[in-house]
Amino acid sequence: MTSSPSARRRSPLGRAAALLAPLLALIGCPGAASSPDGPPSMRYAVDPCDRCQMIVSEERFAAAYVTPDGEARRFDDLGCLTALLQERPEPVREVWTHDHETRAWLRGRAAVIVRAPGLVTPMGTGLVAVADEERARALATRTGGAVLTYDEFRALGPGAWPR
Repeated sequence: MTSSPSARRRSPLGRAAALLAPLLALIGCPGAASSPDGPPSMRYAVDPCDRCQMIVSEERFAAAYVTPDGEARRFDDLGCLTALLQERPEPVREVWTHDHETRAWLRGRAAVIVRAPGLVTPMGTGLVAVADEERARALATRTGGAVLTYDEFRALGPGAWPR
């Protein structure tokens, strides 16, 4: 038995789904990391911060960490990352942050952190990251801030940030 031409036609919704399916397959799951060793995926203006629940909207301030089990935690501000780890300590495989100026992902230990009260960040912490010490010192000088080591940054507690 052959089907009639009208039976073979797809509805507009069916055609749209057929066109979008390959694109959705390429995008993948929103919570998955780009690769096992890369930063987690982050949907700006969609994903909430895992600490304050504000929407992560500005790439230059966004940060994340991945647990040994591959669970990703996403943050709208570096201060939320340090505060959550102080409030609910858990093992961390890798910390990721964006370069404040280039917006490129940086591994936490490779980033140079600047803390400047004059920098406006989503939660008011004044914490940003850049890829190299020279740019960090220049930013700190321009903003009246200070350059922090990775360990100093990780030791910052939630008492310094708004709740």
